Amino acid sequence: MNKQGLCPIRCRMTYTSSRKEFATGNFISPDDWNSDKQRATPSSEKNIQTNTQLSLIETKLNQAFLFLQVQEEDLSAQDIYDQYLGVPAKIKNTVL
Repeated sequence: MNKQGLCPIRCRMTYTSSRKEFATGNFISPDDWNSDKQRATPSSEKNIQTNTQLSLIETKLNQAFLFLQVQEEDLSAQDIYDQYLGVPAKIKNTVL
């Protein structure tokens, strides 16, 4: 909790037993967080904005996953996160 009594919202994704956790940049009162739905409640202007930002993050992560799923054979949660950030994919060297 910070001095204003808000907690950071973190995103944790897991793919094939690799995990990546990162900060979303959003903060919320613990009383406004619904852990079952993983969303801010009750409906208020700030909570609607927070939920919209979380949905945007989720959509971008799904897009990154789908893009990499077509491009690469072996994926990790870090690869998906890097694609989400726009970091160029690492070149994987192989020997023929």
